[in-house]
Amino acid sequence: MYPSGISQDVSTQKGAFVEMKGYGHQMEGASRPTFFRGVVTVVTKLFNVVQPTNAYFGQKDIQQALLLRRLCKDLLFPHPEADHVHIVPTTRDPNDGLALSSRNAYLSENERKFAPAIYKALQYAKSAWSNGESKDRCISKAVSVIDEVKAQAAIDGVDMRLDYIEMNDSETFDVLDASSNHQLAGDIPVILSGALWVGKTRLIDNIVVGDLKRIIR
Repeated sequence: MYPSGISQDVSTQKGAFVEMKGYGHQMEGASRPTFFRGVVTVVTKLFNVVQPTNAYFGQKDIQQALLLRRLCKDLLFPHPEADHVHIVPTTRDPNDGLALSSRNAYLSENERKFAPAIYKALQYAKSAWSNGESKDRCISKAVSVIDEVKAQAAIDGVDMRLDYIEMNDSETFDVLDASSNHQLAGDIPVILSGALWVGKTRLIDNIVVGDLKRIIR
């Protein structure tokens, strides 16, 4: 991808890079501020080389997938066209719902028992949202779930640390207002996402609330 090499320090990089202004600093971008600049640049190169008719990305990395769909729309990519950038549902462990990921291999057997906490927390928030509760209440309930599991994990010697749980507009990635609820959000799908450290492994997950078909297609 970079035959001349590349510096990891963005301020010293030279050459052509692709950046999605206004879309890369929220959600995962808050913890990894230059990450999506690299992703979008690499995938632009990949699309230029392969010229695919269709491209498929997983919902688990939903911000990345939506950014790439936006990339193809904004820059008028012919291959793939934006409508041919497909987002496929997250595959989960059938027993406890943990999102399948290569990162799961880094979890010890003991840590693995507590890893589904992030999905459980998001489900609680989704249920509260569906019942008309405000965004702040939904987030509060999700955090309470994490705190409860965190206390149990500590007894077993497992360290857990919540990075974030947030609700964002799926089109702008803007954080929803604290008082927002599903009636105020209207037809635009909302991304309920979070990141959780279990031991030394950082796990991410998300649930889309609202019209899922506008995203997962």
